Amino acid sequence: MSNVSTVNKLLEQIQALPVAIEEQKRVLFDLEQRRSNARMTLNSYLDPMARLPLEIQSQIFFDVEPGTASKVPHSLAAPMVFLTISRLWHAIALAIPRLWTTLEIEALPRRAGYIELCNRWIQRTQSLPLLLSLEGARGSLLLDPNTQDLVTRHRDRLESLNLGLSVTRWDNLYPERRILVRGPFPALRTLRVHANEGISFSKVDEWLDLLIAAPALTTCTFDNMSCTPAHRLVHPALRYLCFGEAYSFSSRLNHGNTATLLKYVTLPALQTLRITNLDIKESEFISFLTRSSPPLRSLSLVFNQRWPPQFMSAIFKSMPTLTRSELVRASWSDPNFMLTLLTAAQDGALPLLHTLRVVMHAKIDYLRLSSILRTRRTTQQTPLAVFQLCFPSKDVEIAKESLNEEALAAFRQLAQDGLDIHIGPKGQN
Repeated sequence: MSNVSTVNKLLEQIQALPVAIEEQKRVLFDLEQRRSNARMTLNSYLDPMARLPLEIQSQIFFDVEPGTASKVPHSLAAPMVFLTISRLWHAIALAIPRLWTTLEIEALPRRAGYIELCNRWIQRTQSLPLLLSLEGARGSLLLDPNTQDLVTRHRDRLESLNLGLSVTRWDNLYPERRILVRGPFPALRTLRVHANEGISFSKVDEWLDLLIAAPALTTCTFDNMSCTPAHRLVHPALRYLCFGEAYSFSSRLNHGNTATLLKYVTLPALQTLRITNLDIKESEFISFLTRSSPPLRSLSLVFNQRWPPQFMSAIFKSMPTLTRSELVRASWSDPNFMLTLLTAAQDGALPLLHTLRVVMHAKIDYLRLSSILRTRRTTQQTPLAVFQLCFPSKDVEIAKESLNEEALAAFRQLAQDGLDIHIGPKGQN
């Protein structure tokens, strides 16, 4: 009988202990929370920031606002760091919707809990436009259903979309290159698609579908991307188009970009065009300019091949609204190519050209260059106001040998007549 009583008492103790353990855990949690609150309160008194007016503290948030997307829900993202500093900073961070408008999501299979965190992040933006970065791997960007649902839910507020693809030497095991982010994106104004090295797409229409899905798109950059679309497209709103980031061509002649897309699109509103590898035929480029008839204001071209002067003259004459141009010769085998190019820009071509920047080899006929500039300033509707000839620092001595006194005098006279002229490496005239 005594054994039965003992067993019952032990069972009662075992059943009661979990409750006691949970109670002690609660007490311990409360003590830790009180300690944390006391530390935060102490910090608020000792921190010099606490003495600043709320308006100044808020301005600090705007000044340190992140310029790049924040990975969700990364604890080191700027808004998340602000939440942990003090109660006041926590409240300020939550009260500034702009802090939460940029975010980056890796295109991996995502569970519902992660998507809910992203939705909570986006809810803090209230109704502000969103800037979203999606990062793919193995040369492709394919969204899983949960991530696609997230993009679809907020697509009406999506104003800027950055799509990045990463390729490593092991990714040759995955030869198919695809990008699939379903639209439409009615509010999208800025699109950037880029990779860490040249990528050719397996399903080329997916590349062009990005433009179709964004009818209000005004700025578009493709860096290290290549495709041949299967159909044509007229985009009435696009004003800025860039194939390759600025000056990314400087370290190599065979850039991963291609201008092939220009063979298939018509862009009647285009104002700025940057091409870091002009690899299409002269007739194809002229055809694009003719059918688009764009009001081009700024043009940047990198020449990896020699084009006949007559074609260049036709191209320049099809750009009557151009005010700024940058011409780059990526190959130094023909130092006089650019002079031939500038000569083709005469005879009534580019009547509104205000600024001309040329990147080329330093060993050229400088006297001929000064004559071309003088003619340009005296015969055109709008005189050329700014001219820059840039070459590598290692070419300075070559330039000194080629630049004789007669040419120097001619350039000085052009400067006295009002031409803002620069000859030399960047920052050295």
